[in-house]
Amino acid sequence: MGESKLEKAQILKASQENLEWFKDNYEALKKDYDNQWIIVQKREVVAKGSTFEQIKKCLQKMDRKSALVEFVDSNNLAMFF
Repeated sequence: MGESKLEKAQILKASQENLEWFKDNYEALKKDYDNQWIIVQKREVVAKGSTFEQIKKCLQKMDRKSALVEFVDSNNLAMFF
């Protein structure tokens, strides 16, 4: 059975909050996590890895419905959100 509308709304809200937090904190994140994959949940970094494979393993161990996975890069790249 799938999630209820309320559960889906809560997941969407948490995902949006994680994305906003990521965008607002990107400059600081570049200093701590440059050239790494990170997982953000509840507006904090909960895991990091130098490869996507490492991040996939971390995701398998957690509730990933609202997890945000991003690559942090200090180079000036175009970012689309």
